[in-house]
Amino acid sequence: MTEPDRRLVKIIVISDYICSFCYIANKSLHDAIEACRDLPITFDVEFRPFTLMCSSSLIDADKGASRKAYLAKKLGKEQAEAKWKFALDMAQKAGLKMAEDGVICRSTQAHRLSVKAYQVGGQPMQQELNSLIFDSCFARGEDISRQDFLADSAVKVGLMNRERAVEFLKSTEALDCVEKMIEAARANGVNGVPFIIIDGKWALNGVQPVDCYIQIFRKLAQSCTSPSIPSLAKACKDCKDPIIAPPLFVQ
Repeated sequence: MTEPDRRLVKIIVISDYICSFCYIANKSLHDAIEACRDLPITFDVEFRPFTLMCSSSLIDADKGASRKAYLAKKLGKEQAEAKWKFALDMAQKAGLKMAEDGVICRSTQAHRLSVKAYQVGGQPMQQELNSLIFDSCFARGEDISRQDFLADSAVKVGLMNRERAVEFLKSTEALDCVEKMIEAARANGVNGVPFIIIDGKWALNGVQPVDCYIQIFRKLAQSCTSPSIPSLAKACKDCKDPIIAPPLFVQ
């Protein structure tokens, strides 16, 4: 079956790079997509930003801090250890590596680069960049806010050369777009991530089993039309794409 014969399914993933459950959900979603290659549908997955660290966070994330220390201070040692063990178990079941600890940091710079990647190279480039960032954050426990890491990542995915990447990271380019996307998500009731919108119809909050996505994709494969673009909410003037799907329901 040729691409023109396939139904396009738009998937918006609202996520934060420092969220362990977003790391796991990203793997589950793409495993499901890979398992549905035989269906008469094709996918456009767009990663959109959300920030879990606010200006009043307990630890100065601009300097980088131990993830375990941050969670212990925020949740209490016992609850933090239980939550992290739960995340470790889920990651292992998903086939992902997870470092015992890591660096908690602000993710705005990574989000700016991700938005730029989607603008320039669409889903393939953004997905490759996401993999680099998530892997660095959780598999290796590194600080993903570092300029050298982000600049090197931009070069690896073919987004821009290193000189241009450093210039981009020092600027405010795409920051307005990131802030508008986060504002739109919150205005539409997104208070936690991952939050995944499929075809403007299904809104899934949290980590979902691979089979859950497969069931939805099979239902969509039986439909011959996609939602019309005008039915989606207003666009960011910089991205020229819808910020978020309108009325949502959880399936």
